[in-house]
Amino acid sequence: MRKQVIILLILASICIKPTSIFANGTSYFEEPTTPTGHVLPLEESVISIEGEKLYIEIEQEGEVSPYQMMFANIRVIYEMENKTEEDLLVPIAFPQPGVSSEWSVDLDGTDISITGNAPFYPEELIGNKPHREWIDPRTGQTYSFRGYDLIGASGKLGAKTFNITLNAKSRHTLTIEYKADLGIDERANLHPIYRLDYLLHPASYWSEFKNLDIEVKVPKRASVYVNLPLQKEGNTYVGAFDTLPEGNLVVFLSPHSGLLFNLFTSRSVALLALVIMLPIYYVIIRLMKRTSLKHQKGISLIILGVFALAGLDIVRHKILGYPITIVQYILYIICLLILWWMWSRVFRKNGKL
Repeated sequence: MRKQVIILLILASICIKPTSIFANGTSYFEEPTTPTGHVLPLEESVISIEGEKLYIEIEQEGEVSPYQMMFANIRVIYEMENKTEEDLLVPIAFPQPGVSSEWSVDLDGTDISITGNAPFYPEELIGNKPHREWIDPRTGQTYSFRGYDLIGASGKLGAKTFNITLNAKSRHTLTIEYKADLGIDERANLHPIYRLDYLLHPASYWSEFKNLDIEVKVPKRASVYVNLPLQKEGNTYVGAFDTLPEGNLVVFLSPHSGLLFNLFTSRSVALLALVIMLPIYYVIIRLMKRTSLKHQKGISLIILGVFALAGLDIVRHKILGYPITIVQYILYIICLLILWWMWSRVFRKNGKL
């Protein structure tokens, strides 16, 4: 049995070593964050925003090879006021250069059509205080994202455009709803890190802005970091601001990864845990053999099942980079066969097989 364990340890170390080679965007998925957010006028505005309610619900769509999808259901409600003596046609842009769907825009309950797209320089939308660094929400450590540049050669970010008419001396309610993908970094940590940037800086282009309420709902038991001072209430983060915050809203999230796998922070430790289970199980069943415990065979099979489920909890996550992830499943199958061989060997010697 010692020889088999040593061979598997060597195999595991060989499997772990190549991850550093593939880590930079080819083996681990790295999708940059796509800033989304606030309406801004395409012309100099005399319109004020008397209040804004921002609702964000982050959900996990399930495991889709080669990575897990995370998206945000975003709903934002603006109370807009035209304080002038005449009706105004207001052209509006809403930044969303990334992947999005299920758009809905309405003014006082009347649907508004999206008319096109407009390019903006990043500083026009993000402001002078961009949050460039990524943060691991499990540890709080800051690091630099090594994936590709979202802005690219054009140097600009896109925004959807539409027009609304605001009556003189009146308030209107503008509601925008859509679904947006989150950025993801699988390279930096064993557990993937997701990022959402919601732009608040464009609110500064209106003649006046006040009364911002934010509510961000995240998956249960997820590790979360939010850059703005929001209060945690269960799995929801809430905050109220009388005026526009200095920075944009940035959320980093790492979902819960199962009972056993969630304890690991290192790819090497997670993969070696598969092999370490072998001597642990062998010691357990050898100790059982020396006792007078009844139903040894049944109990040892139950323990074997527990070890098998623990190993499955580990390998169902991406430890090795895609497409060599299959190697960890091969290692798992080998471990299962050796566990079964050890059980058979011990109880055959004990005369109970």
